[in-house]
Amino acid sequence: MKHILNSLFLVIILFTGCYKDKGNYDYQPINDITATVVKDTFHVGQFDTLRISPVITGRDTNRLSFEWRVYPVTDPANPLDPGRIEVISRNRCFNQPITLRPATNYYNLDFVAKDTVTGVSYFKHLYLQVTTAFQTGWMLLEQKQSNVDISFISPDYIAYNSVYSASNPTMPLPVTARQIISISTQSLIGTLNMVYFDGGGYTLDNTSLQVLADYTKLFYASPAKVQPYNMIKPSFYSYGPYALCGGKVYGLNGMFASKLFGAAFTQPDSLGYTAAPFAAGGSSFGAIFFDQAHYRFMYDGGGTSTSLKVFPQNNTMAYDLNNVPKTMLTMKVGLGWELLPTNWYAVFKNESDDSCFLYTLNANGDFNTFPVAAAQQPILNSPDVHRSPDYLFSSTVKQMYYAADNRLYVYDMAANQSRVIYQFANGENITALKMMNGVITLATWNGQPGGGTVYYLPIAATGDISENTYTQRVSGFEKIIALTYKVG
Repeated sequence: MKHILNSLFLVIILFTGCYKDKGNYDYQPINDITATVVKDTFHVGQFDTLRISPVITGRDTNRLSFEWRVYPVTDPANPLDPGRIEVISRNRCFNQPITLRPATNYYNLDFVAKDTVTGVSYFKHLYLQVTTAFQTGWMLLEQKQSNVDISFISPDYIAYNSVYSASNPTMPLPVTARQIISISTQSLIGTLNMVYFDGGGYTLDNTSLQVLADYTKLFYASPAKVQPYNMIKPSFYSYGPYALCGGKVYGLNGMFASKLFGAAFTQPDSLGYTAAPFAAGGSSFGAIFFDQAHYRFMYDGGGTSTSLKVFPQNNTMAYDLNNVPKTMLTMKVGLGWELLPTNWYAVFKNESDDSCFLYTLNANGDFNTFPVAAAQQPILNSPDVHRSPDYLFSSTVKQMYYAADNRLYVYDMAANQSRVIYQFANGENITALKMMNGVITLATWNGQPGGGTVYYLPIAATGDISENTYTQRVSGFEKIIALTYKVG
């Protein structure tokens, strides 16, 4: 038996000795790669071009492939998103605009060089901070030949054209886009930037103007008629802000209790209501609205109320709050401290002709000593007042500014007449205007491509344009149909 085992062991050794190993043991030398850059932290403005040229050394740098990886890239609509890794270039040198969302924190930026023979990857870890020029400044809604876009003017008067389309290349704005709004809601939802169009709208990121969500996502349930026109917080005493959408009024369910708008405010009576897209507010009645369908003012009573009410009949005031058979063109704050204005002004137009009227409300008033229906008068000696793209009111004197064609007017309420305070060249017509900190910012268009211009006109104590000239002028836009000042 022992002899047999020894024989088998000898046979195994012989076979093993004859076996030829056909494996590939042609080892490659280590291609130790080193990448060197001038610094490891980079700061770049969104949409500006970032250039990085790494110096690469190693045994063989010709057999490398490259990736530039950035992370975490998060979804702004999802606050719980941990972020993903995104490859933003496959070139050896980085040389392209940065479209990442601006942030106070740094992105991780990895330069990866992979040896295509050995499969080994070499990393250079960098940091990237993306800043923005769009934190504070004027947003401009431009009507172009085939689309609508949003441009921007920074506080130092630098123009950034077509910012919206650059941030949202796959989500062009509908040609029906008509309004842009930036509002500090003084609530849990913070600052809202929005663009409205027929049948909807978008909320926009505060630093990049990228679309965050559809307008309807601001509500617990989508409004019955999605036709947004305005959002306003008219008073320190009203919770707000109020969304004016499809002729209905919507409010947050508690200023610091919710981030979503609730159901439409309940109607004041069996007649129902169709709210004009404006609101006033004060200490006496909360928010005040106008029912365009039934030509009457309504109020919510302030606080957390979501029910609209009609004013009681009263024939001792300057006008009947329940009988104003005209079309409301605007309602804005006028005289008084910003947090507690004395007067709100409403401009109305006859439905049968172009005659206009000025109504004054004291939202801090009552029905006796300080009547809420404070005053009303026809607007006389004011050419084309009904055609103005907007109406602006002074907080210190009883004056209103409006525009028609190439002329800017000031309306003196006491004298009940208007005068031209600035005139542009024939054919350069005013298309939008706003007032802030004693300066009228307005847009004009001369009908030519690139013929849109924004002017800054300071107001003197008399109501005229200081020194009869503008202080700044920014040109090169298309037709600007709306503008709003955005604060980051």
